[in-house]
Amino acid sequence: MKHLTILSLILLLATACSNISPYKKYMEDGMKTSVNLRNDTTGIWETAGWWNSANLLTAAIRYSEVTGNDNLFPLIEDVYTKAKQYRSGTDSLGAPVYFNNFINDYYDDEAWWALAWIEASKITKEKKYLTMAEVIFDDLTSGWSDACNGGIYWKKNPLHYKNSIANNLFSLTAIRLYNATKNNKYLDWFEKNVSWYMQTGMINTDIYQIEDGTNKDCLPNRNQHYTYNQGVAIAVLAEMYLHTKDKQYIDLAENIAMATITNQLVTEDGILREMKPDIDKSNDGVQFKGIFIRHLAFLYEATKNPRYKDFILKNAASIISTDYDPESKSFSYYWYGPFAELSAAANSSALECIIEACNLTK
Repeated sequence: MKHLTILSLILLLATACSNISPYKKYMEDGMKTSVNLRNDTTGIWETAGWWNSANLLTAAIRYSEVTGNDNLFPLIEDVYTKAKQYRSGTDSLGAPVYFNNFINDYYDDEAWWALAWIEASKITKEKKYLTMAEVIFDDLTSGWSDACNGGIYWKKNPLHYKNSIANNLFSLTAIRLYNATKNNKYLDWFEKNVSWYMQTGMINTDIYQIEDGTNKDCLPNRNQHYTYNQGVAIAVLAEMYLHTKDKQYIDLAENIAMATITNQLVTEDGILREMKPDIDKSNDGVQFKGIFIRHLAFLYEATKNPRYKDFILKNAASIISTDYDPESKSFSYYWYGPFAELSAAANSSALECIIEACNLTK
């Protein structure tokens, strides 16, 4: 289990932060811990889970981008090779069942992997990763239906629940495939799905928060606000602005971002959290905050709004001062502390904030 891990870590040194940066040591520690928690047999982070593993891979890719270090390229290839056909269990007769090409029964899971492979292709220049993202996207389109006037479902077999995360990930994958390939079919899907989503009411403009999804009557449910929904939505809106130059999209993205970081999903001290503490450590929720920060950093690049930079740095400072365990060299669930326990997903989620803080203090 350790051979590739050790190889990948031989020269794993950050170059993006200055040597006196408060983030450099913690970024390196968190990344080493993340790599060592991966299962080299299956290629993924088994203790984190399937869709989480796509985000742990994305964090490793982003680390490589920020540091300019290619030592994790073998890990990217290893995940691609080993997890492309992943055993998901057995059927009623006991025969093995596999996910092939990172495709399973959940459209949002698939989109996380597609986005990871787009980023992998960008940094490594390996076309096969981009091709894989295109294969995944073709399956995502099978989730589209005219029910509720459009949009893709969250789950297949049977088709169920049209929600924010699946549709915003679908849109984000479409525009980033278009940016990478200039194939107009991806642009068409992006514009079509964003246009639909903007009419669903899932963007709650009373409080500028993203509602989780729609009920059977196609109306949005209320009071289910998660940090990752806000993050992916602001990235989609920022991409729409960058594509159209229509200021309404970036204004909406900023309203959502500011509501999130000032009064909706933060502690009294301004540290990112979920609505309920149990969500922060749940199997899915543990990953959410890092996803928000990743996309807030993207919004910062589009706007240069100093409030976003200040928020990322403040949260990174809280993580390293209250949520870091020197023994395991990892981060945990609550960014306001105290450290709870070693968790591959929680460590990677917090690591995303440290990586972005490092990038912002080059």
